[in-house]
Amino acid sequence: MEPIPEFSEVLAAAQAGDERAADVLFMAHQPFLLRYLRSQERRTAEDLAGEVWLAAAQGLADFRGDGTDFRAWLFSIARRRVADHRRRGIRRRTDSVDPETFAEMEAVGDTEETAVDRVSAQEAVDLMVRHLSRDQAEVLIFRVVADLDAARTAVLMGRSESWVRTTQQRALQRLARRLGRESGVTI
Repeated sequence: MEPIPEFSEVLAAAQAGDERAADVLFMAHQPFLLRYLRSQERRTAEDLAGEVWLAAAQGLADFRGDGTDFRAWLFSIARRRVADHRRRGIRRRTDSVDPETFAEMEAVGDTEETAVDRVSAQEAVDLMVRHLSRDQAEVLIFRVVADLDAARTAVLMGRSESWVRTTQQRALQRLARRLGRESGVTI
């Protein structure tokens, strides 16, 4: 994840109501947030992302920290929204429809490069989800996609740092074994 230059200035401007600064925060974090949410709840990821950004907008004035703290805060909101969504789903069963069925995305910038980046990154996340346990996939997404350190990941998941590191190591080993079998390479 590319750091936002002068994050403290962008944050202060967004907290003061500057829409362009809020757009910078959104554009920098939305792709990574969506990858995480798609790994957890593919069919409702966009809706959940909207809920995350609404909650972030409501709490932005009180946020204190640097860019990494902001990412950790944003992903902690996302994790809570996923849990809330799952609780609601248990109470009332519904079938949601993938939003891509109904809407076309407006092209912004170099669409070919953006599409390749999104597909490749989303395919990597999908691969993790397909081959790993939920905890292992979530640890790798937080550590690699969200670029959070072990301490922040541990806080997010309510676990110890050593559990996060061990789970990450086991997840990487499991992926290596699985991918090696699929490609015919023994690891």
